Amino acid sequence: MENKKEGKGLVTVIVILTILLVCALGSTAYFYLKSNENAGKETVVTKSDKTDVNTPGEKETANTIIPFNGSKSLNSSSKDYVLACQGNAGIYVTVDSTQQKLTFSFTPARVVEFYPLNWTSTGTDMSSDVIKFDKKIIDVFFGGMGQSASGDTLFILLEDGTVEYIPIVHMFNHVQGAPISYGKINGVKDVTKFVLSTNSAGNGVTTLALKSDGTFYDLWYALKDTGNY
Repeated sequence: MENKKEGKGLVTVIVILTILLVCALGSTAYFYLKSNENAGKETVVTKSDKTDVNTPGEKETANTIIPFNGSKSLNSSSKDYVLACQGNAGIYVTVDSTQQKLTFSFTPARVVEFYPLNWTSTGTDMSSDVIKFDKKIIDVFFGGMGQSASGDTLFILLEDGTVEYIPIVHMFNHVQGAPISYGKINGVKDVTKFVLSTNSAGNGVTTLALKSDGTFYDLWYALKDTGNY
């Protein structure tokens, strides 16, 4: 009888130990799975939560101006290229190698014939004058605004992203002596290039000043109230 009792007691102990072991293993597995679940949740970032997270496509684009270097031709041996552009009536503009002196050239008889000016001339000799700038010139662009030549304007892009301008007709009619720049266009900054454009309004052409992120200034709206057109 004692052996039977001892056998039953041993079985009872084994059952209890087995139950305790199963409970312990179950608890361990539960907390392990729970911790992994929480860890997974911590690594998930939804788009709405990324207020302070910068991803490659969401970073603000740096405004980059490509400098001009006349010695870096890839397919010619010439090392002395300079910026230049040509406008209506034979107006011709060049920038020297320092990129701080702009030469404005024109033939009086041709500009008088083409533009609505308040003076006359029969002179056929080319007239050239130099305009100096404090900063390097990155680009020169002969643009238009409106539906007539009265909107012709020379735009000068400087290395700091600002734009100076010369309203051709106003300059010829009001400036005595050598041509001058009319200074920086207010409110226009971080420009990288110019393009000639039009839109569905049917108001003729306009010149756009583009930034590197694709946004732009319509320079007609920047200049129309200056009194120079």
